[in-house]
Amino acid sequence: MASTIGFQVAFAPFIGIAIGVFLDSKLGSFPYLTIIWLIVGIAAGGLNYYRFAKKQQQDDKGPK
Repeated sequence: MASTIGFQVAFAPFIGIAIGVFLDSKLGSFPYLTIIWLIVGIAAGGLNYYRFAKKQQQDDKGPK
């Protein structure tokens, strides 16, 4: 699980950029949607890391 969290955090912004570039090319609004989706991707990566860290913390506090 620990190795996949790095990929999730790293690829989330790239996925956001890809969505933003695609929408900008269809709507002709470059770079606004790319920037918005980049921010969404960064937030998604941060949320994935937060969930992972919280789960690890709970696992460490588990029954002894």
